[in-house]
Amino acid sequence: MTLKELKNKIYAILDIDVSFETGSVYSKTEGYISYMIDGAMKKTALLAKCLKKSVKLYFSAENGKMCAALPADFASFCCVRAGRTYGRECFEIISDKIRIKNAGFSTAELVYIAFPEKIDENTPQDAELLLPENVLDAVCYACAMEICTNVYPTDVQRYVRIATEYDERLALLISAASEVENVANGFFSPGRGVFA
Repeated sequence: MTLKELKNKIYAILDIDVSFETGSVYSKTEGYISYMIDGAMKKTALLAKCLKKSVKLYFSAENGKMCAALPADFASFCCVRAGRTYGRECFEIISDKIRIKNAGFSTAELVYIAFPEKIDENTPQDAELLLPENVLDAVCYACAMEICTNVYPTDVQRYVRIATEYDERLALLISAASEVENVANGFFSPGRGVFA
């Protein structure tokens, strides 16, 4: 789906006429819709855990602790692989760095949830959005829900209908993501935080 197609779907959900006339609801909304889409994509992609990536980490000593820089698109921690698979309990995430608490290695593979690419007013209308269709569908309703309060401030029924549609789509995405993430974290095991 392109950015233009996503916008058109949002406008269709809101019953907004897309003919560009100065002072029209469409022309006013066009001024800020890209920022709404960016926020909705980040929120929905993070909750749906749909952009899973991995990157090699190189740890070095920093103030007596082993640290590595996190990737720029880092959103959420999944695990670290270094011979074994380590959970979140073995690390601290501080700003843009990850620090080892109780494991000893200098390189590892970080598996993480990434944020999607930034969308702003300079993003081309024909840019392909690199998220699954079901996630983009939820993004449409998230944006429509936010824009609805500006366009139809007194139409509570419309807002509730759009918000309910978003909640239902988001619940399906979160449910699907949690089914994939069924990894037991051995709370009482001696290797707490180590999965393999």
